[in-house]
Amino acid sequence: MSDTSALDAAKIGIRMATRNPGAHVQEGAPVLYVPSVLAEAADLLAKMYEAGQNHGIAPEDWATVTSLPTGVVDALAARYCSRTELTSVELHAARDALIEELGAKGITVRPGLRIAVDPPAGGPSFGYQGREAPLSLALTREGWDIRVDEPASGRPRRIAAPATEEGAREVAELVRKILSGEAPNPFARPAVKEPSA
Repeated sequence: MSDTSALDAAKIGIRMATRNPGAHVQEGAPVLYVPSVLAEAADLLAKMYEAGQNHGIAPEDWATVTSLPTGVVDALAARYCSRTELTSVELHAARDALIEELGAKGITVRPGLRIAVDPPAGGPSFGYQGREAPLSLALTREGWDIRVDEPASGRPRRIAAPATEEGAREVAELVRKILSGEAPNPFARPAVKEPSA
């Protein structure tokens, strides 16, 4: 298997493993992924597929015993969504980069302990029973997270992203896509399936 075909297989595997927003859970909270983490996951999975190929195991053979793509994204989520160690300077630089990037994208930002962002008029609603509610973001020792900014909103969704200024820019783009409806609403309740007659 060439490096290119291993990487292509890995990209497909990662795309399939992350196609449902919030399907992966880290410490009880659904996880969202930024592009650089997905690219890192595809690269790691391609190397694992290559190693398997060197031992006569094709990428599709792994599916009979485990899901390597799921394991890779779960491992990266564990790394990015826990044990984040930042100095005060690094934390403030990343928060400031997020605030600046959100503002540059035309998103109303209200900095505080958490960074609140208002949904645009006519955009998706995130609050209880479809009411408008702002979203809020934070960078903590558990990494980045996003939640609906209202009392009964439940646990925040983790965002697997580097706790850096560049990671902040990727988080801002993810938030823009969520607010505009370009990305699926990570807070939407799963559709109830009607019983078949």
